[in-house]
Amino acid sequence: MNHEEIHTYEFTTLGKKDKAIHDGEKLAELLAAVGGTSDNALKSRTGWFVTRDEPTAEQRSAVAAIAKSRGERIHAISIAVLHQRICNSEMYLQARGNAPFGSISYKSKLDGTARNVPVELVGPGANGSITLGAMTNRLQQGGRALLVGNYGVGKSHTLRELYGQLRKSHFKSGKLTPFPVHINLRDCAGLRTPAEILRRHAEEIGFEHADGLISAWRAGSCVLLLDGFDEIVPSRWLGGAVDLRTVRWEALSPIRRLVSETPAHASIIVAGRSHYFSGQPEMVSALGFSMLDQFSVPDFDEAQLHEFLRQAGVEWSVPDWVPMRPLLLGYLISIDASNAEGVAGSVSRSDGWRRFIDAICEREAQMFSAVRPETIRNIVSRVATLARSSTDVTGPIDMDMLRSAFVAVNGRQPDEEGVQLLLRLPGLAVADPNNESEIRKFADRDMADTAYGLDLAAYAVDPFEELHPLGSVASWASAASDLAIEVAAGVLLDLDLSIGTTLAALAAREKADQFDAVMADLIRLAVELPWDGRKLTKPYLVSGVYFEQLVLSDHPMFRSSTLQNCVIERLDLSGLDEQSSVPHFEKALIGFVDGVASLPDWLAPHFANCEIDRFSVATQTTAGIMTLSIDRESRIALSILKKIFGQRGSARKEGALSRGLSLNDRPMVPGVVEELISQGWIFRSSSGHETLYAGVKDRRRDANRVLDSPTDFKLH
Repeated sequence: MNHEEIHTYEFTTLGKKDKAIHDGEKLAELLAAVGGTSDNALKSRTGWFVTRDEPTAEQRSAVAAIAKSRGERIHAISIAVLHQRICNSEMYLQARGNAPFGSISYKSKLDGTARNVPVELVGPGANGSITLGAMTNRLQQGGRALLVGNYGVGKSHTLRELYGQLRKSHFKSGKLTPFPVHINLRDCAGLRTPAEILRRHAEEIGFEHADGLISAWRAGSCVLLLDGFDEIVPSRWLGGAVDLRTVRWEALSPIRRLVSETPAHASIIVAGRSHYFSGQPEMVSALGFSMLDQFSVPDFDEAQLHEFLRQAGVEWSVPDWVPMRPLLLGYLISIDASNAEGVAGSVSRSDGWRRFIDAICEREAQMFSAVRPETIRNIVSRVATLARSSTDVTGPIDMDMLRSAFVAVNGRQPDEEGVQLLLRLPGLAVADPNNESEIRKFADRDMADTAYGLDLAAYAVDPFEELHPLGSVASWASAASDLAIEVAAGVLLDLDLSIGTTLAALAAREKADQFDAVMADLIRLAVELPWDGRKLTKPYLVSGVYFEQLVLSDHPMFRSSTLQNCVIERLDLSGLDEQSSVPHFEKALIGFVDGVASLPDWLAPHFANCEIDRFSVATQTTAGIMTLSIDRESRIALSILKKIFGQRGSARKEGALSRGLSLNDRPMVPGVVEELISQGWIFRSSSGHETLYAGVKDRRRDANRVLDSPTDFKLH
């Protein structure tokens, strides 16, 4: 009842005429009684006889006769028709299907088919996983769920799949089951009430009956799928960790109201990044869910990866650096076929990860009105540098680091959008879900390394910037990974900067007596750049640095370098021979030397007072492989496979494939390489000024097998 209308209802599951007569008379009497009062005399009044199935012809006739004899408007309709009167679900679903779904913005240009890879969610308890079908059943039965995951694992993809299954079920049941309402929460920034959210959603998708949508929600006739709780912009910034929780609590107030005001029998699922919060207790409290309702989306496994790419029509081989996350894979296949194959075929992880970082930042910038992609990229890269002062290159990362990175990039404290950007900075995750402190970490080691490589390149370009943290003595001992160095080199090459830029940064560091991890990173960066033939007049010292891995190649920079009191977990000498430039090692602790079974005479003078724990097995070295009792071409092929597959995700320069081989064997390398390419073991790509070779992802297991049993291998 409102100020203009009166509606009365009788509901039944029976299909008998007698029931229609009985309920029709009751409706007529009620309408007459209510409408007869002075307050309601001018209001229109209608009665509704509602059946579970379509009313029979006898029921319709009986109700119509009563309406005529009593002078009242009474209609016989089914519950499905009543639902459509409240909100036309078919019109809503048609409008919703034409609008974007959360992060699913990368669509393959190879074909127009959506990716549909079977996904299992990790649920609470010891039972492990739950299928999307089981989750759909849970939602149809009034269940509620909180869906979390790190960047790019497929939360929006999962909600889209659930939406599709619920939509299909709604139509299959004759519109008797609740219909799905999928809302991108990023479209609802600044709103305060559930009604405002539903009205904004209707406006965004072009659905004209927002009041009906609100009524359907109030009646429990829909299933709410809310995507992106981490994309709700907080309204203020107070600066401290406790204040941050208050900010998030207030920002998520309309979401809590949606949860609390939804009828108890109706379903809701809310998705977002868990690292938006300080931990699980705050997350479930701020959203109004219980711990038992929480599910997570894992990365793709190998089978899901292959199925995803198969559906996308991808025919090229996928290198090791491609991450198992559908959002990032979606980016890879979203570009045109030739470029996509070029990205996947680019040997170095650095090219792939730089493109991924760019895509991530482009996507994040779309969430904000005044934030450029390069700003987000610069903040992420500066956070990666600051994180290196922690216990691990991935973190922990506290709010002070995030604020410092923001100020360093923007020259000001973060405003509302800046707060939102920091809270959902791409690539970060909660360090400890059970701890409510504002501590983050990089969710992916390769992403952290890539981001640091970008900042290292910025420092190499301008080593005299006073506020750059790399300008001071490094507070960390670990040298950067090969990926970070390759990323930095790629940036400098793209800028057409010569090795002189990096040598100037090295000179500044040497002058300041900074013989630290950053010095080691700059030396390795110089090695990756084209050599201009200049004569080096000064030696370079690196002292007290930890190398997880150090791969040596023939380069003048190494001849002028001394590594003193360093710890090297793995030292790869497989790319050297007697004519190579080699660093000097003094008092170094080396865990494993790859490429030689012992120090040959030509290498021994370069190691002074060093401790080496172990060497390669003789048959696993190039020299050992070349003594095997198999044909000559197969031996050369094994030596190449060993160099290329010995390090996951890495690539080898063309010249390194001949290292360690005799002068008589080297002329055969090009032919063997071509044969390995034709057989699908390796592939070739150009990176900047050099030709690189990497292993095909699907052949890694085969390569490891033949290297373990080399005498069984035959190239032809």
